[in-house]
Amino acid sequence: MWSSDSHLKRVCAAAADGRTSNVRFIQSQLKVLHQSILDSREEILEVIASNPLTTGTEAEVEFSIAIATVRKHYESINFDKAIADEYKIARGENNTERRVGHGVVVVRPTAHTRFYSIISAVACALAAGNTFVVECGKHDVDNLIPSLFQPLDWELYGLVQGPVTDLEILPRALIIDQTGTTEASNSVRSLPNLRSVAVIDRTADVEKAAQQILSAHLAFSGQSPHAPDLIVVNEWVKSKFIDTMTRERLSGGREVNSIQADSKDAAWKKVVAEAESDGEATLIKKEGLYMIDVHQKSSHLVNQRGEGRYLTLLTVASLADAVLTLSNIPEYLVAYHFAEPAAGKFLSQQINSHWSFINHIPAQLLVGPALPLKQGNFSLDLRYTKEMLSKARPEVIEPIETSVIGLEDLSNPMSKTLQILRKREAQPLRETGQGPGTAIGFFEQGIIVGALFIVLPVVSVVGYSGWVLTRKVFLHFAAGSFGL
Repeated sequence: MWSSDSHLKRVCAAAADGRTSNVRFIQSQLKVLHQSILDSREEILEVIASNPLTTGTEAEVEFSIAIATVRKHYESINFDKAIADEYKIARGENNTERRVGHGVVVVRPTAHTRFYSIISAVACALAAGNTFVVECGKHDVDNLIPSLFQPLDWELYGLVQGPVTDLEILPRALIIDQTGTTEASNSVRSLPNLRSVAVIDRTADVEKAAQQILSAHLAFSGQSPHAPDLIVVNEWVKSKFIDTMTRERLSGGREVNSIQADSKDAAWKKVVAEAESDGEATLIKKEGLYMIDVHQKSSHLVNQRGEGRYLTLLTVASLADAVLTLSNIPEYLVAYHFAEPAAGKFLSQQINSHWSFINHIPAQLLVGPALPLKQGNFSLDLRYTKEMLSKARPEVIEPIETSVIGLEDLSNPMSKTLQILRKREAQPLRETGQGPGTAIGFFEQGIIVGALFIVLPVVSVVGYSGWVLTRKVFLHFAAGSFGL
């Protein structure tokens, strides 16, 4: 069931013997994995749904997305193109896009939607041409993994209880760390403890924002690292936002497991009670919905995740105020900006989050581990891409046309190529196309508006006062001259 040290060595050997670079082998193993998952559908659904944090519907969603991930990796393989690319060098063609697997991939899965979290990593590891080792624990889903993977090539994978400690494997392996616990450089890391924030500007469709935030907050008991738990709302629309959240919650939706929630939230209840007694916050409690209205931006509640059940509300006066407020935290995992497009652009460029979404929360983000920080081509369908789990290994047989010099130029100071390069050295760069700097832009408009509302009234008052004073002096001297 669990891999011995000798078996792990064979997994490493399988990564080195080249079988995982064979396209047909990869196809066959993905096909076997897909069928094994499909055959165990009912058992998998039962185990996923036994988690008190997950409903039956959410279990089906997790299963469907997991098996769809295997299918997408399988269907992404173009056998004819792969074979043609493999023999490019033999035909005298460059193969600059060639990639190879890292070798062994160690999967360190998160607890949230654990089934999908494991399958998404394993399927991508296979598709990218790797063997893999999964670190299992005491989760119910982990007990399914040995039977699910049993139809695969025995030397293709390993299963261990707890972290991999084999010093022969770790230095050479690529670690998919979904827990944020590793500092290894050879890793694809997720940081689930980073906060996910939602900003509601006064230009937002407040009802839509409230509906999306509430749905994301309730899904999977708020355990997704991408579920927004810090809500920054403009003071002009705050009341409407809270009213909409309350109304939507009362109208129905996901039920909260009170036994699980009460046991999990005991520590947070104490923290919130202390903040209330200190005047830092007010708890808004509505039918299983807990919103903490924070009055002081310096409160430690702003920097703490709400453990799934709590939403932290922070009031701001403007876009600039929102940016300044959120700058107290160095980085965010995901930011959802509800605003008109121009304001959404400003927020996404000023708030330091790894991903920004404007006016929507993608449902698929709520399933699986935190988005890995090693970004490739972003995909909502695949949490991991083959580019993340492979290495570039280009092959070049034909000289690249853009090459500036040849080997002969390195020893001949009078070569034609070097003479041409010398002439190019002093050639000016093309113009930027920027105007002369006299155009009135955004900041210039601000200065002009400031002048209209501040400078001109001051100038007017000073001018009027000077005229009155001058008139009095003139009349005084005139009266003296005429003896009046």
